[in-house]
Amino acid sequence: MLMNNKNKNGFAVLVSILIVSAVASIFVSSFASNTVKNSDIARNYINSEKSYYASESGIEDSIYRIRSGNSYSFSNSLAVGDATTNISISENNNITTIVSDGNSGNAYRKVNTNLTLSASEVDFFYGVQVGDGGLEMDENAEIIGNIQSNGNVSGDSGSKISGDAIVAGGLAESTQARSTVCNTDNLVGQGDPTIDYAQSFNINTNDTLVKVRLYIKKVGNPDSRNVRITTDAGGNPDNSIAQGVLDKNLVTTSYGWVDVTMDTPVLLNASQTYWLVLDASKSASNYWVWCSDSNNGYGNGIGKYSKDWDGNDPWTQIVGDLNFKTYFGIPSGIIDGMIISGDARANTITNSNVCGDAYYQTMDASSNSFLNTPTSPTCNMPLTNGVGYPNATDPGASQMPISSANFNQWKIDAQAGGTITGNYTISSSQSLGPKYITGDLLINSNNKTLTVTGTIYVAGSIDISNGSTIVCAPAYGANSCLVIADSWIHITNNSNFGGSGQSGSFLLLATTSSCTGIVGQTPCTHHDGAVDVHNNATGVIFYASDGMINLHNGVNVTQATAYKLRIDNNSIITYDIGLENARFTSGPSAGWKIYNWKEVQ
Repeated sequence: MLMNNKNKNGFAVLVSILIVSAVASIFVSSFASNTVKNSDIARNYINSEKSYYASESGIEDSIYRIRSGNSYSFSNSLAVGDATTNISISENNNITTIVSDGNSGNAYRKVNTNLTLSASEVDFFYGVQVGDGGLEMDENAEIIGNIQSNGNVSGDSGSKISGDAIVAGGLAESTQARSTVCNTDNLVGQGDPTIDYAQSFNINTNDTLVKVRLYIKKVGNPDSRNVRITTDAGGNPDNSIAQGVLDKNLVTTSYGWVDVTMDTPVLLNASQTYWLVLDASKSASNYWVWCSDSNNGYGNGIGKYSKDWDGNDPWTQIVGDLNFKTYFGIPSGIIDGMIISGDARANTITNSNVCGDAYYQTMDASSNSFLNTPTSPTCNMPLTNGVGYPNATDPGASQMPISSANFNQWKIDAQAGGTITGNYTISSSQSLGPKYITGDLLINSNNKTLTVTGTIYVAGSIDISNGSTIVCAPAYGANSCLVIADSWIHITNNSNFGGSGQSGSFLLLATTSSCTGIVGQTPCTHHDGAVDVHNNATGVIFYASDGMINLHNGVNVTQATAYKLRIDNNSIITYDIGLENARFTSGPSAGWKIYNWKEVQ
């Protein structure tokens, strides 16, 4: 059958409609598919972002807990909106690693960071280290470990040092060769030509220089450098005649006096000019800042700088005098009335039983008779024959392991944590620090515990009694914490002390008090001292570089460093080998540094 033209036109329209519909259907299907795909992509992107932010939240939460000393688990999880993150924390050699694995809708993002607890390393190589005030031991008192003293060491019947004894003798600060007013910064070693700095000085009489002090701070972390004493030629430094080391660990980013002990004491002549030279190295980011008095208050010397002190580079004079102090004295240390199981080194040894070798200028017959007698009941130990070395060189003076600059910086760190005005009483167990207390710290309530979470600086005194306990927060790990006072420290009635619980962690109880046992000094504790301890106190280091520590009858402590030390009958100091590398930090809140933060997945 044949179609007419009208039917043909209708069929064509129908075919066209079908074709357009098919194309439209394909287009719509394709568009819908792409829309679904784009929607999935958008959803995955959103979940990925949620996962990442959850992961970062886990890192931030962990850092907050570690820095603030709050409790945390080494493996834990955290919900952030509808996302979660699994957190893993590990510790190794003062480095804490945090890994946070975020998850939202099976989209995973992982972030990793490392924290390091910046700390000052302080070397307590001796069970006892004593300054010019020396060491006094009553009957049957004992030090288990080596001792180093810049003053005389004496003991009553049965007093014993179970180790070596090194006694240097006393020193005196010169009131003439010094400059102490600080009003101008001098950048030492930052750039040419201000690299090596020098200060000239002279003395009134011939005397032996043992050590110097510099009023100095640092920027960055410069290496330890030599400090030299040189002769003068034409108004400039010339030949080096003595040197010592400026220890970088004793210098902080705040000004403070830092000791430099000469390797070998040197005799100076009153008729000559000498130079004190800081032999620095060049670094734009790690250098020293040596303060000076722009008003020329010293008057007997000048300050200069040069690119290289022993080269041919010219010297340029500065305005004013660099800050310094000088200490003189001929070592004349005495060991008297002691039993020494190890070696003895002193100018003079009297009334003492030396079981090891003896190095001396003078030794009386009573002391000498115990040499070469290793089976002596007094020595009570199998030793090889001890040998006497007469005319031996006198021991040099030693510098204290913590400088005034260290203490100044720690005090600043404590003050950054806020101030408590007036006296503060620990009436219930609590955590505290960093904090500055303008009055006294009283820990007298029965069996209360103070957990140190940051350095505590007390402008007044510290009184601890009645079973009270002071420990470092667990977050200190293998590092040690500090409580510092400007006045006396008094400890009675079974008080307890400890570090963080990890090996190598200790509590440092320190005072800057200058009470040295002289009657009439105020304010001082019992026996006119800076620290007075009535009961056992292991796990704590007592430190009074300008004052006297007094240990009462039967007390057992871990370490003591002081200008002067008195040990009563039957008291014992038992050195802990971990003190050789003790590390002190102002606290988890002040000391943690982030040295990387990155996404690892």
